[in-house]
Amino acid sequence: MKTKIRIIVNPVSGSGRRKKALKMIEEHLDTSKFDYELVKTEYHRHATELTQQAIDDGCFAVIIAGGDGSVNEVGATLAGTDVALGIIPAGSGNGLARSLGIPMNPKKAVENINNFKFRTIDTGLANGIAFMNMAGVGFDAAVCDAFHQQKTRGLFKYFVLGVRLITGYKLQRYKVTADGRDFERKAWQIDLANSSQYGNDALVAPKALVDDGMLDAVVLNPMPIVQMFINFYRLFQGNLHQSKYIKTFKFKKMTIVQDRDDVAHLDGDPFDLGKVIEFEINPMSLKVIVPNGKG
Repeated sequence: MKTKIRIIVNPVSGSGRRKKALKMIEEHLDTSKFDYELVKTEYHRHATELTQQAIDDGCFAVIIAGGDGSVNEVGATLAGTDVALGIIPAGSGNGLARSLGIPMNPKKAVENINNFKFRTIDTGLANGIAFMNMAGVGFDAAVCDAFHQQKTRGLFKYFVLGVRLITGYKLQRYKVTADGRDFERKAWQIDLANSSQYGNDALVAPKALVDDGMLDAVVLNPMPIVQMFINFYRLFQGNLHQSKYIKTFKFKKMTIVQDRDDVAHLDGDPFDLGKVIEFEINPMSLKVIVPNGKG
């Protein structure tokens, strides 16, 4: 008996990757193993609806060919169920896929689906909304918000937007309670990491693990703008956490109170979560198809 799966494609994720992904699905998906339906998203958050339909229809897995935002929509819907998430990376960053060792090559990513091996990982919650990879408040959330409104994507575009925003960005003060410990500080941003990276191998939290039952906080304290550029370089060297301007720690529950009602981001997509945001870990809540997983 074939395994029933649904494949969701985001038609606006990095077009080159998407076209290759569609071709590789058609040519290399093991149709002797899978009974599959391929559907395309038509609007923002459509993947959430399509995933819920797949759950209701008794699918064993939902495969998303898209970027981090699409992975978030599917993964957030699957968290807490027995239905597995599969990823064929087709975005500009592909943070969770890279952290889990899922191949960036579309053919190899489809072969990973064919192998149908699993790993169960943690997810995060921000005011009850799930994220798989990374959340944040502050400067990087402002850049994510601007990036989300662009027609073109990619790491270079993200960098250019950051340069445009950095000189006019006003730092705010955050009141933080993390696992019962209180502190208050002015900061460029606070990142809450379930995995090690934003995407494109930008390692914001090199020590973060997706299955340790903890989130990693990365606080960028006030620093000269030139140091921000140095730390951008450090991201890709895997030693950002060694900067004297960076504070990192692990936690299970955290409340952040913002001075301003600024946008936050979850897996690179902007969310208006208000001034008070409750973050917590949801341990071992999502089954993902990965290389070298368990059957």
